Amino acid sequence: MTDVFPIQEEISRGIVNNLRVQLGRGRRRYETSVEAYDVYLRARALTQQAPPTLFQSTRWFEESIDKDPSFAPAYAGLASVYAIRSVQFPLDHPEDELPKMRAAAEKAIALDPLLPEAHDALAMIYTRDGRWAQAETSFRHAIELDRNRSSTYDDFATGLLRVLGRNEEALQQLHVAEKADPLSALIQAHLGLVLLSARRYAEAAAVCASLPAEDLSKPQCLARARLGQGQLSEAIQLLTHDPRPNNPQTRGFLGYAYAQSGRRVDAERLAAASKYPNEQALIFAGLGDKDRTFDPLDRMAVLGPQRIGAYLNFPELALTRDDPRVQLLRQKVGLPK
Repeated sequence: MTDVFPIQEEISRGIVNNLRVQLGRGRRRYETSVEAYDVYLRARALTQQAPPTLFQSTRWFEESIDKDPSFAPAYAGLASVYAIRSVQFPLDHPEDELPKMRAAAEKAIALDPLLPEAHDALAMIYTRDGRWAQAETSFRHAIELDRNRSSTYDDFATGLLRVLGRNEEALQQLHVAEKADPLSALIQAHLGLVLLSARRYAEAAAVCASLPAEDLSKPQCLARARLGQGQLSEAIQLLTHDPRPNNPQTRGFLGYAYAQSGRRVDAERLAAASKYPNEQALIFAGLGDKDRTFDPLDRMAVLGPQRIGAYLNFPELALTRDDPRVQLLRQKVGLPK
């Protein structure tokens, strides 16, 4: 008899959700589950931070689910964090974590089909898999469900539009996100990155300079803007004093700046010491060596379409744009032409 009550609850939830979908309204409230909601808010606060702090949120999302297995936003949050992590960093156990990521998004939608966070999470999973049309549909549906949710606009801009080189559309989405949440440093950092991709260097410099002093991405962001403006000495100084000196991307941009400023020996030295393809690609691009640039880019293909798409959108890799090999690489990883 003990199994009857959960089954009855699931049937009742399904009936209510069907009515909500048909009526197109009726947002569920989750504050009533006090303990689960409190833990969920703690997890959400961590998701506004940069990695690796962001990834610490998974344990709190899971705890929220433990306290209330019907708490749909926690499933959506868990799916989103796993999606971000699977793009930026190798998963510890992909055979377990990738199915868990997808199951969490599907569970969130099953529990609450009108939850914008759930459709945003599903869209992020689609982008990770290179399912661009489905991803865009899910992002736009999430926006329709809540036009004031800044995270959806941010995810849409950075997870899909920027990756596909649709920079002006990405900027439009980020400006909407900025209006909804003007105090978000994360949105400002992403705005700076897309402005760089769009080669709007003066605007990018202003945004990057306005980032909080404690934002670890600030020196690299501003250095790239200075590179675009031709202020190579300042760019080198910023990258040399970056608080993340061992970050491969920081070293890559430093090597690029060395090469562009005529310090080719220093650039070659960094490239020879590197074991990271993203670092090597940037340095070889700075040296103007297409063949050596494509070799590490090809080795990066295992990172998937989002990482490759974002890198190919870097203005520092502009020398690859018209080369036939770039289309082969895009096709290999699942990026549109």
